[in-house]
Parts: sequence; structure tokens; C-alpha cells
Amino acid sequence: MKRSYHNLTICTRPLTNGNLSLWVRHKFGSGKYSYSKTDIVIPDNCWDAKKKEVKSRQEFKEYRNKFKLLSRKRQELIDKLNLQEILPVDALKQIQHYHISDSPELIDFFEKEFLNSKPKDYNTEKYNSIFSKLETSLQEAKLSHLLPIKMVYFKTYTNEIVRALYGTTGKNTATEYLKKLNTILKDYDSNEFRDKYFEKYYQTEDKKLKRPVKIESVNNAIKKINSLKRLEAFLFWLYSFCLRGLDGQDVTLVSDKLLVEDYPLADYIYDFDIEGYDMPIHIELKRKKTAARTFTLLINAYPTLSINELLKEVIRINRPDDINEDDGLKLFKWDRLTNKRKWDVYADFLQGRLTEILGFSFKSTRHTFTSTADTLGVALSDQSALIGNKSRKGSIASYSTIDEKRLDYIHLDVLGQYDIIRTYINLLKHIKETGLMQNAARTLDIQVYEFDKTQHLDESWRTLLDRETYKRRKRSFDSEKDVYREKLT
Repeated sequence: MKRSYHNLTICTRPLTNGNLSLWVRHKFGSGKYSYSKTDIVIPDNCWDAKKKEVKSRQEFKEYRNKFKLLSRKRQELIDKLNLQEILPVDALKQIQHYHISDSPELIDFFEKEFLNSKPKDYNTEKYNSIFSKLETSLQEAKLSHLLPIKMVYFKTYTNEIVRALYGTTGKNTATEYLKKLNTILKDYDSNEFRDKYFEKYYQTEDKKLKRPVKIESVNNAIKKINSLKRLEAFLFWLYSFCLRGLDGQDVTLVSDKLLVEDYPLADYIYDFDIEGYDMPIHIELKRKKTAARTFTLLINAYPTLSINELLKEVIRINRPDDINEDDGLKLFKWDRLTNKRKWDVYADFLQGRLTEILGFSFKSTRHTFTSTADTLGVALSDQSALIGNKSRKGSIASYSTIDEKRLDYIHLDVLGQYDIIRTYINLLKHIKETGLMQNAARTLDIQVYEFDKTQHLDESWRTLLDRETYKRRKRSFDSEKDVYREKLT
């Protein structure tokens, strides 16, 4: 069978003034022709109809040079078409920009050129987040052939890039991203990319006020759990909350490899009557939205590990092929980095089940955690640090014991304020009463219930921290012995 190749031909069309307009025609196999008009207009007498090119005479040099650029671009696109690196519709769009030479990749220009004119401590985190989101948006819009994205694509594929971004991001956020991108593009070429280049695409919308999930709603949701699928979704919500509202896709990354301390992983209960539960243990990870920085998170505050263990047991029943048996903390064999498609499907599952029983999605844990911290008088700076929104600066740029202790105490107080231990024990009672599972409670869960340990802290995190950290000793006005004390007046 004869193999078909893509065909791009430069042809002419007459204009009313007697000149010729150059077009490019595409055909593949026995398919129909498709056309793309260029901006090249030539006199009728400079076109060689037999050779299908601009004549090489000196008087036609200007037109000949443009034709050469167009011809080179045509050959480049033919190669890409036959290698299936580009679609015909995209080739015909690119042919219109024949005069624009190849340009650097967006990230390369940003790192090698744009940042050269900025101070060394210039904050690049926001831009890195935008680049990551832009890549994801193009993939989801089936525009992977535009990756890695080049500077010139913002000229040749403006509409496609903007539509992809708005298709996967809220209007306000997408508009903010376009403004940030505009600063890079303008630095690259202020003539091609003027100030407010994307302005006509800007869209805004009124944001609904985020409301925390009330603890009453959480306890009411327990009564609606009548299947292992609903139990799995509810446990995932509780687990995310105990991890300071960590985003669901980042929860899939939590694993033993992220542990900071070199201790056996065991539960931590502050001031418990039974010994062996007094060692706080942390993980260090990067959130998807702030990938440029890491933050430390208390991982073993009861009932976090109990929830993790029960959740994995439910996943073992519901999704036997997905459960991770090799890593104590890691829920699945996959995560949002290794298999984004799996995460997208799982996120839809969580959304559906949690909306049914709770009326909120799994994304509500973050705001609920910070809102609870706010009721405890936690400063906004500490609220940001708790959820990984703020990188350390100044006196806590390096590891700070006081800083970590403060955040840990706040963490414990939030769990107590939100009544998370009592909620989990109530869930275990519900599981037993309904027969959803057998032996869902761990030995520690039973001990916590018997000792009536409903919260970690019996006093404010601030009181506890002040007593443990800020100890003062009385000092005399006389710094040395045998000094005669005189009156001040």
C-alpha cells in the first residue's frame, strides 16, 4: 500500500488591483484541501508560474527574500507534519508567522534572561506556579504539542493558550496569571508584546465566601455513612484535616520517605497517662501550589495515624489493586505526580461522596483548619506557615526549635478545638454499630476512649508555649557584689 505524505504548496490568488497574494495549501492523501493566507503580496510579473516561486531578478529581491522565509517555514512544517509532531490546522496557523524565527522556551528565557535584571532575592515562586499550571492546562486542553511552550507561541497561539488557562483555572486566577506572563513577554519583546497584551481576554467573577465546615455537620455526616465508599471519602477528609488541610493531591504524596526524624513512627499524644506516646514526628514536603518551597508538618498527632491505618484498610477492600503495601504512610501505589489521571478520577469520587454526606468537597479542610486556628487567636503569619503558604524569613530562615514547637502546639490546639478525637471515636462507634467493618478500632483508640482523652491540650497553646519557652530570672540593679547602692536622687 502506498504511503501518504502531507503536502504543503505555495500558491497564488489574484487581487483586484492586479497583484498576487501568496497562500499555502495543505493536503494529506485523498483528503480535502485547506488553505492559509500569508501577508505576502507581490506584483504579477515577479511570479514564476512554472517553478512556483518568486523570480530571482534583482528588482524582485525584496519579494524574493520574503518568499525564501516562507519556503523555509513550509519545509520545517512539512517535516513536523510527517513526523506527527503537529496537526495540519496548527501548521496552517504557524505558516502565517513565517517571518518569526524560532524563539527560546518560556522557562529558559525566564531563568537565563528575565531574572538577570532582577535582584538575587527576587521571588520566583509565583512564576514557577504559573508555569506549572500553564503546562497542566495545555495538556488537559489536548495541546501537548505546544510543550515545552516557546515565547513565540504567545503570538501564534494566543487564543488557544488563553482558552486552556481559563478552562482549568478560575477567572480571577487566570487573569492574574496572564498579567504576570505579560511582564515576561514584554521584557522579551516590547514591540510584539505591548503592555496589557492580554487585556481583551481578562475576566473576573465574584468569589463565593469560603465557609468552614461546622463540627456539627461533620458529626451529622457520620450518620449518613452506610457504605465503605462513603467511609473511604469521609476518612480521607478527616486525614486531610489532621494534616492541616493539606490538599488532596498532596495527600497522595505523603510517604515514609518524607519523615524528618530518624525515629520509629508511633503516635504522639500530649500529656498522656500511658508512656511511649511523647515523641512528635514530622514530614517535610512541597505543596503543589508552592512547589518552590518546603514546609514541615506534624504527622503523628493522634488520631492522624489511626485514620491513616483505617483508611488504608478501607482502600485495601475498595481498591485492592491500588493500595500501597510497601510504605506505611503512602496510601496508593500512585500519586498525583506519577499518575495524574488516577488522581483526577479519585478526586471526582471524593467530590461526589463528600457532597452527598457532608455537603462540602475535600477542599474544604484547608479553610476549616485555618478558620479554627483563627478562633484560637493564631496570627495570620502563623496560619500561613501552618499550611505551607509562607516561607521562613529573618530569624527563622534556618530551622528554629521555638518556631516548630509553636506551630506544633497550635496544630494540637486546633485538633482539640475542632473536637477531632471525639469525632473519630464517634466514627468508630458508628462503624461497630452498623457492622460496616470488624475490629476497626486500634488498641490505642480503645485506650484513648477509656482514659477519656478527648483533646491533646487542656490549656491554650499560647499559655503552654509561654510557660515552657519564656522563663525569666530576677536580676538586681547591682551587677557585682560589694557595690554600694546609692539613691538615684
